[in-house]
Amino acid sequence: MLVPMGRKVIGAAQMSAGTALAIVGVPLCVLPGPGIAAIAGGAALASKGQRNFSGRAATRLEERLDSTAEKMGAVAKEQAAKAARVAARKAPEVAHSVAVAAGRGLVGAAKAGGSLVANAVRAARMRARG
Repeated sequence: MLVPMGRKVIGAAQMSAGTALAIVGVPLCVLPGPGIAAIAGGAALASKGQRNFSGRAATRLEERLDSTAEKMGAVAKEQAAKAARVAARKAPEVAHSVAVAAGRGLVGAAKAGGSLVANAVRAARMRARG
């Protein structure tokens, strides 16, 4: 069966990305993070890439895995959108807090700078008198 070059390129990219994801998942099994999920997702992506590269049809198990991966992707998108909405809602509060803190910092720096200048002027006057 002749596989179009574009499909081979997509398959090779999927296999590479799946392998990289599975490799990244190994240390995540020990470190905090979704290690098992990363390994499983990487294996599923590499499997799909291999099918695209070779032009082989998916088995029933692979079809079920692909379906599950699509559902997990949709859930991940939904969770990311929810997190983005929360971040957007909280952004004005955070920006205000940062501005207030920066304002305090600027006022404090101005006061410190003013006292440094005043001390320098006093020292210069004393030298001029003495």
